[in-house]
Amino acid sequence: GQADFSFGARKQGQVPCGGGYAVNGQVLPSPPRPGAAAYTPDKKLPPSSPGGSGSVPGICAEAASATAAAPMQAIPPWPVLGASPGVTGAGPFGFSPFEGGALGLSASSWGFPQDKNNLRYFAVMCKDDVEIRASPTYADDARVGHFLHPGQVVVVDERRMVTGSCFLHLADGRGWVFMTKDRLLVMTEVQEFERGLWHYSVICEDDVETRIAPTYSDDSRTGVVLRSGDCIAVDEICSVAGARFLKLADGRGWVFETKDRLLVMSEVRAKAQEARDFARGLWHYTVVCDDEVEIRAAPTYSDEARTGLTIHPGDCVAVDERCRVNAAWFLRLADGRGWIFETKDSRR
Repeated sequence: GQADFSFGARKQGQVPCGGGYAVNGQVLPSPPRPGAAAYTPDKKLPPSSPGGSGSVPGICAEAASATAAAPMQAIPPWPVLGASPGVTGAGPFGFSPFEGGALGLSASSWGFPQDKNNLRYFAVMCKDDVEIRASPTYADDARVGHFLHPGQVVVVDERRMVTGSCFLHLADGRGWVFMTKDRLLVMTEVQEFERGLWHYSVICEDDVETRIAPTYSDDSRTGVVLRSGDCIAVDEICSVAGARFLKLADGRGWVFETKDRLLVMSEVRAKAQEARDFARGLWHYTVVCDDEVEIRAAPTYSDEARTGLTIHPGDCVAVDERCRVNAAWFLRLADGRGWIFETKDSRR
């Protein structure tokens, strides 16, 4: 190929050497620069001149000795990134300018990907969308037109302090976001983040209001309420300051697993030997025991979940959800009154 230099064209097999080219061991002159005296091949330098006895003007000693010893070899490629300056095979003009070690810079200074162990997860905690910036700044002219949404969890590969403010670089390369703005918390780090599909039941007696983000804050309430006994699908789980939060798969927000040491949500776990631990449909059941059965607000035997409502021996009830908790099957009444157990103390 051909590349333009300030002093002339470099063609394949040619190496620039001061005032000329070394081509296959022969030194050829470059075209004279404007106002400069023309180079003549018979012009010699004294033996004491840089470059050795009889060398052409401007050729360094290393280049002259190379051309005198053997024909010029093909230029080796730049070394692989991360090589040390002592590695054999560096280019003829030194190490690649993108080699961090040669310049005393880390790879991250050039924007190279970080170690996967340095990746962190952050959640959007504010109520408004957060617009991504092209650089770590609050300036509006750095906006890129892409947004993060309340409650969204993103992967971050770098944190940088700029004039006292912390900015986060998105690992997918979209840009930067700020952690705080005008004393408002915008992003917070989350731990133990998982994405998948789980089913949870509300097992406390009270209603549970979802939040826009993984937080207990009343300011993040959405107005969406889960009733005691409801079973929900969860697609993201994370921990914030030691508390676990669950993201509803249908997009209604986040709920907490516990609050004030009270278990609020309990996972409906699947077991390898069982086909399913949760099912939704329509079935009809008959009370076959001799005693009345008190309805629970959640799929549990706990007396604290009693509702005061009962079904009687011989009653036939419609059931729209079935789930197993701790090896016991619970049935949700289709009329919304609550949950009943299929067996108790090994008795149907």
